[in-house]
Amino acid sequence: MRYDFDRIIDRRSTNSMKWNVAEGELPMWVADMDFATVPEVTEMLQRRAAHGLFGYAEETDQWRQAYARWWRERHHFEMEEDWLVFSTGVVPTISSAVRKLTTPNENVVIQTPVYHVFFNSILNNGCRALENRLIYRDGVYEMDFDDLERKLADPQTTLMILCNPHNPVGKIWDRKTLARIGELCEKYHVTVISDEIHCDLTDPGKEYIPFASVSDTCKRISVTCMAPTKTFNLAGLQTSAAMVPDPFLRHKIWRAVNTDEVGEPGAFAVEAA
Repeated sequence: MRYDFDRIIDRRSTNSMKWNVAEGELPMWVADMDFATVPEVTEMLQRRAAHGLFGYAEETDQWRQAYARWWRERHHFEMEEDWLVFSTGVVPTISSAVRKLTTPNENVVIQTPVYHVFFNSILNNGCRALENRLIYRDGVYEMDFDDLERKLADPQTTLMILCNPHNPVGKIWDRKTLARIGELCEKYHVTVISDEIHCDLTDPGKEYIPFASVSDTCKRISVTCMAPTKTFNLAGLQTSAAMVPDPFLRHKIWRAVNTDEVGEPGAFAVEAA
């Protein structure tokens, strides 16, 4: 099916966080698109709305299958359906994970410039944000691995938040870089939360590589946060998943999102996903 990317939709006066601004102001900070979602999603939501009852919803096998099929077909990664833990959003998942996987005053490594909400998830949980600044060289961002290893080696460092692809610099990290992160984090017993919500938004021919796909080590030590919300412009439906292959770590994440009451899906979120 061909999709319409030419139609201009006026989003003012729709309670849009992005567009409820002063006249003439251009909101360039909120990461949602101004394209309508795909007709298949709209039609499904209309059918659900026509039912007229919107009680509590639960996870479905079809929901898990949709995630697994998408990553297999689009990203060549075989995930098992029971690796998934659902929540209302990637940010709530990250915040809950930080709270569950750390204790106050421990360090969480992030790579600046980066999505500013990572700081909130760390500081609001009483932890310290250690900045491993990216190096900008010849028009390209790259990682400073010497500095990264120093920060991971700190005994107080227990967690790293990776952004892949990296927001806001747009960098798709290559396999060698991701493998090196996995090696260092395993060496220093650091868990990786990989925010991969922008994985589908890449230029033609630029393939995103899931962190968990790089090695058994990366798979074992990681929590991958994903969602259809950026890809299909569904942020308002509040739906996401964490993919956690390791069963012990997965149970911790499941406990985290449910303890914080962000693990219950909305009726429309289930249908859309």
